[in-house]
Order: sequence, then structure tokens, then C-alpha cells
Amino acid sequence: MSHPLTEPTPPTAAAPLSQWLASAWAVEAETHRVEVEGAGVNYRRWRPASHAPRPGLVFVHGFMAHSHWWDHIAPHFLQGHDIIAPDFTGMGDSDRRTAYSRRQYARETIAAIRHAGLRDVTIVAHSFGSVSSLHAALQAPDLIRRVIVIDAFVFRPDRQDFDGSVPTERRYPTQEAALARYRLTPPGLWPVPEIIDYLSRHSLRQDGEAWTWKFDPLIHAGVDETGVRAELRGFSCPTDFIYGENSEIAGAEEAASFRANLPGSGVPVVVPLSHHHVMIEQPAALVAALQGLLSRP
Repeated sequence: MSHPLTEPTPPTAAAPLSQWLASAWAVEAETHRVEVEGAGVNYRRWRPASHAPRPGLVFVHGFMAHSHWWDHIAPHFLQGHDIIAPDFTGMGDSDRRTAYSRRQYARETIAAIRHAGLRDVTIVAHSFGSVSSLHAALQAPDLIRRVIVIDAFVFRPDRQDFDGSVPTERRYPTQEAALARYRLTPPGLWPVPEIIDYLSRHSLRQDGEAWTWKFDPLIHAGVDETGVRAELRGFSCPTDFIYGENSEIAGAEEAASFRANLPGSGVPVVVPLSHHHVMIEQPAALVAALQGLLSRP
């Protein structure tokens, strides 16, 4: 059974960031599942309190991440949007596959959007999720009207996402032992401890008496992207680019490459005092940046 959700309440004067985070995390999301090419794709949904039609907003996570990365971000957009956040297969609470591809991830995103019945969709994608999100817009221009990319390598040829190795799935005797091993890649310098604690707990699953990470180690071997980046060059869908001022992944050079290859892109937005994981180091600034971009037609 679904229930309308309300927007998070403003923070109090004491510990404003902690209050702001707690308010967003208190807004419960529905959990849904859609079958895509033989695998179950999990997605979380936040519905606005009003039943009036709203444009769709889709939050797409990065590599080895999951939909809960958006739990403290998504509720701040309920006033104007119907929102979902899917888990790619091999990550989060979605099923695993024997192989993965960018095109398949794009189809999974489209399937979740259609299953939720969203319209006039804007996708907000972080890092690894950006190429597949752009390709989803290329595949479904009638459904997806805009893509906002956050701190991602999209076109520059001198970066590689995978090293071809498949690590052994790590298992820990207790949840506490696993949580102590949680690390961001790249690590950044200023992650908010409360966010790290929240994300690490949602990154684990219990398997018998042991605890292990939700992501499939096979994704380290590579996600097929043959021809995908080339197909995106010249794509005229309205796009925007946000990056952390101190990012280890993106920067002014990547932003310039993004604009040069996507004629529909706007002026890049820089978030100060942030590395790659902008939603973990500067979550309020990211919300402000997204609200500013979404307010522009």
C-alpha cells in the first residue's frame, strides 16, 4: 500500500546540518521492483503529498553505490516532483547478472521510470551513473527531457573506470567489523560522518552468519560500453554539469569536454569545498545547486 509523503521540515537552530539530515531521512520511501531482461531492478519512490501531476525526477547512483545515497537529497524536491531512485543490477538491492553493460543500465533506468509512471523526467546522475543516464535520454527522448550530471568522467579518453580484475567477495563476522572497513573511492577529505554511517549500513547484507557488501564483485571486471560514449557526442538533450571544486574525478577540463560534446549543455556549476562525492561532503550546497538548475526552464 502506498502513502503520500510530505516534505522534510526545516532544521532547528541547534545542529542545523544534523537536523536537516534527520528530517530528510525521516521521510520514508516506498520500495518497488520491476523485472528487466531477467533480473529484478529495485527502486525507491518518494511521492508528493498532492495528487496533482508533477514532472518526474530520477536520482541515479554511482559505482558500487545504491539508491540510499539519495535518501538525504531526494525528499527536498517533493514540492515539485514525483521522485524515484533505482539500484543498478549488481548493486544495491537489485539482482545480479552474469555480465553488465551501459546500455543495459540505461534500459533498466527507462524501465523503472515507465513502471513508476513518471512523465517529463529529469535525471540527476552521479559519476558512473551518468553515461548510462545520458544514453537512457538518447533511447527515450519522449520520456526523458533533461539530464543533470554530477562530477563524472563522460568524454575524456584518458580515464579508465575498470582494471579488469574481480576481487574476492569480502565477508565479515559481524556488522561492526564490516562497517569499520567501509571506504569511499576516491576518499575525499571532508565527508560528513553521519552520512558515511548511514550509507555504510545500507551497503551491507547479511549472508548466513557473515556480513558482506551488496555490490557484485564482478562489476570490477568491467561494464561493457562499446560505442556508447561515441553515440552521445552531439546529443542535443538539455544537460547540465555539476562538479566539486576539489574533485579527483572531474574539473574544469572535464566540464569543458562535456560542453564541447553536448550542444544542449548549460554553464557548469562548481560546488566549493567538495571532492568527488558532493552529496557526502556538501549535501546542502548540492541541493541548492540542483534547485537552481531545476528552476530554469
